[in-house]
Amino acid sequence: MMTPTHILLSCGLLTRKNSATRNWAVFAGGVAPDLTMFGLFAFDRFYLRLPEETIWGQRYWTDAWQIPTAIGHSIPLFGLLLAVGLALRWEVITALCLSVMLHIAGDLPTHFDDGHMHFWPLSRWVYNSPVSYYDPRHYGNIFHFVELAIMIAMLVLLWRRFSAIWVRVLAGAGILTAVAVPLYFSLVLGGQP
Repeated sequence: MMTPTHILLSCGLLTRKNSATRNWAVFAGGVAPDLTMFGLFAFDRFYLRLPEETIWGQRYWTDAWQIPTAIGHSIPLFGLLLAVGLALRWEVITALCLSVMLHIAGDLPTHFDDGHMHFWPLSRWVYNSPVSYYDPRHYGNIFHFVELAIMIAMLVLLWRRFSAIWVRVLAGAGILTAVAVPLYFSLVLGGQP
């Protein structure tokens, strides 16, 4: 799934009213697994000045990318950290790890041939799902609507859960964006971004 969907799913399912510290940990856990990928992309694209075709076609598949990405998507590592958080009753660590595990659970069924080593460091095995979150040859055109529905549902949930104006403004803007952008590409550009 896309990183914003991971964040919204974690926030929609794991945040609570009047728990700001826990909620920031949930947010962080939703984005944390993908942070290394953003950093590596920025380094390759803007420092090394590599074209995107080289980054996604070659660099993504090297250990320089795969190992750091595996760390952020590791079930054994975050499972162990979750167990420690639960045992010591550290709500922030527990919330962060639950959010990361939810992120991983969203990635497993939606990466056709670009998945992560979810059992690293115990194994380098990668599960190849029959579904891709983006590739139309592997139901990406259908999953796009599933992902859109998840995003809108989580934004509505967050709108209803939190009354703070800044949360409602962000949730409202998110709902409008989630609907308007695909609608624009579909109606105005005939589906071509």
